[in-house]
Amino acid sequence: MKHLLGVTLMVSLVIVSPAIAQAPTEEKNRAELEKTLNDVNQQWLCAGSYYKAKSQDCVNFRAKYWADQFFEIYPNGQVMTKAEMVTSQTQTAAAHPDAAPGSGPNPQEFKLMAVYGNIALATDRTIFKATDTTGKLSVTGEARVLRIFVKENGKWRPAAAALVGLENPK
Repeated sequence: MKHLLGVTLMVSLVIVSPAIAQAPTEEKNRAELEKTLNDVNQQWLCAGSYYKAKSQDCVNFRAKYWADQFFEIYPNGQVMTKAEMVTSQTQTAAAHPDAAPGSGPNPQEFKLMAVYGNIALATDRTIFKATDTTGKLSVTGEARVLRIFVKENGKWRPAAAALVGLENPK
């Protein structure tokens, strides 16, 4: 009986030890991936250090950066494909060619939620800002957003987003 207990303990240690040893590496890899995806998120939104002064420059970047099958679901339930979004954003950029720093989507609280091979799901809270008639930035809305990323040719790219409007923002 003692021998069986000893063997069981040894087998348990052999099985559990690698899992314990790998846990910090997995956590580190997950933290690094979250940082990478947060950067991807900032890039495609032209937010933070990726701000572009000309609205069309941001539209052009997105058109190349989004995965080919990119789509977005708005809080009102409308679904827009990549092509529809590029067309709509190009029209908006023509009407408002200059983008004030801090205007547009401003993602906050980015969190990696799940990874399934070459697909990653994350959430954020996005604050939308625009300049008012006096040129001052003001909040025009907020949403909790599900962000979907796909790894293609070794690089993470935005694949889709679904927005849920927040009526009572924090």
